Amino acid sequence: MEQPNYTAKDFASLLGISKAQLLKMEGDGTLPEPKTVDGVRIYLPHDIKTYLELLGKGPLVKNHRRQIFLNFKGGTGKTSVSAFYAFRLAHLGFNVLLVDLDPQGHLTQCLGINHDAFEATLYNVLIDRMDIQDVIIDTPMPNLKLIPASLDLSPVELALTSVNARELRLRKALAPVQDQYDVVVMDASPSIGLLNLNGILASTELFVPVLADFLSYHGLKILFETLSSIEEDFDFILENIYIVINHYNASLNICQRARAALEQHYEAYLLKTIIRQDTKMAEAASMGLPIHLYTSKCRGAFDIDSMIKEIFPNLPIVF
Repeated sequence: MEQPNYTAKDFASLLGISKAQLLKMEGDGTLPEPKTVDGVRIYLPHDIKTYLELLGKGPLVKNHRRQIFLNFKGGTGKTSVSAFYAFRLAHLGFNVLLVDLDPQGHLTQCLGINHDAFEATLYNVLIDRMDIQDVIIDTPMPNLKLIPASLDLSPVELALTSVNARELRLRKALAPVQDQYDVVVMDASPSIGLLNLNGILASTELFVPVLADFLSYHGLKILFETLSSIEEDFDFILENIYIVINHYNASLNICQRARAALEQHYEAYLLKTIIRQDTKMAEAASMGLPIHLYTSKCRGAFDIDSMIKEIFPNLPIVF
């Protein structure tokens, strides 16, 4: 994954001003001069916050949020959606920490991170009490950090069973660093276990990507029953739960029927945004590229943007 950048025209549009206004304010010192490459002005995502502050447009977000993507049913496209969503947030100037909770490391792979590029995972934090800051690795974007995963994380479930306060280990580990990030995005494996329980209890919001089929629909009942037990046992309540339909094909009758059932029974949680079926999403994930780097002119990229606008309706940027 390469460091993305903006042209002067696109950066100005994001800030809600014209290119001429941007250049004028840079010329009179109101805004900083960007770096240039071969005479071309280059604007970087992590500079967006600085420009917004100088323009008096306020912070990107007022409250820090910790979000987990989880579904006990596999095959819903959860990992690619969480990776593309988190990357796009960073691309828009957010400070983002991605946490891979799946020993398969698919989230890590979606960002093109090689398993040989890191030596520690959450196992070392939760079991060996390593400082979480020592497990966080850089990506080509200064405002996008990652806690990676590999098969080395696999024994964590068994190791946690004999640990005191085992369900709250991740919440406590994240506490010293979470305020450094606008959003912490966790991707969980499709299972019920101690690691995912740690992820839920360390989160303020839950995202549940589902397919528009009746297996996904019926799987939601198990998920919500589990959440109800967690809330009762730990005196814990998530601030928001978002169900997002993924891989939607409006031409299929089964998709239309499943969507109608979801709207009838889970309307309070169902996002208006629907992520449509798009082969570009699968192609991007297979190449270890976020969809907005692979191609921003496709249905998948448009739908991820729509999802972000729905989750963060008061953003002071235009995209």
